[in-house]
Amino acid sequence: MPYFAVDDKAHSHTKMRRANNAAIGLWTLIGSWVAQQLTDGHVPGEIAKMYGTAPQMKRLVQAGLWHEHGHTCPRCPAVRPGDYYMHDYRESGNPSRAEVEARRNKDAEKKRRQRSGYGTPPPPPGQMPFDEEPPPGDEDAPPEDAPRPPRRTAPALAGIPADWEPSEVDVQAAQDARLAAGQPPLTALQVASVTRKFRRRQTDDDVRAAAWGGRWQQWAENERVDPPDGVVVPFEQMTKSQQQRAGLAALREQMQGGTA
Repeated sequence: MPYFAVDDKAHSHTKMRRANNAAIGLWTLIGSWVAQQLTDGHVPGEIAKMYGTAPQMKRLVQAGLWHEHGHTCPRCPAVRPGDYYMHDYRESGNPSRAEVEARRNKDAEKKRRQRSGYGTPPPPPGQMPFDEEPPPGDEDAPPEDAPRPPRRTAPALAGIPADWEPSEVDVQAAQDARLAAGQPPLTALQVASVTRKFRRRQTDDDVRAAAWGGRWQQWAENERVDPPDGVVVPFEQMTKSQQQRAGLAALREQMQGGTA
């Protein structure tokens, strides 16, 4: 994108002080237009009249910021009658039309290569591009009758077996997670109680999965022991009636486990 350069010392430059603020506003607006249109500093008279007034243009010419037809500045090009030229446009750091167009062409070529799949210039004549098929008889090409690798299939989903039990790895992972969260580890009786409830919940909800170890670990991590007599109580918040029912169910499970 082209730009119109304004020096950081412009506010104190003699020519700027000689022109009033309204004229400087016109100078800035026209500078933006010139940069966009790539006129290399030339200002058509009709454009100047569209953005400013005759007194403002006269002030810019008198201050030496603009030139009109017949000017004598040796560093600036000739101006057609009725038009203007921004003094020292190129010397002030503004890019020329040729520079802007060259940069645009370079950027467009870079994008074209990126869209075509090449991050580098096209290969020299005779060199096969990377995305082309290998020619017939290429030694690196696999034979047509070569066995293909087996396609991976998603594991089948099924309900939890009635005798499913967590592995030692599952139990250890759940115990480690509980210790990391500041919760006491589960006893063997509590692990068995959690497992029974886990199987019932998966069966009641008709949950189907390919593996159950990870689900059980999360279930066991979210259980807490309260009171410390072996009764396992869910960690999530419950109402008072839910707590009573859960406590009775846990006590019933403990009694059944103790008589087994």
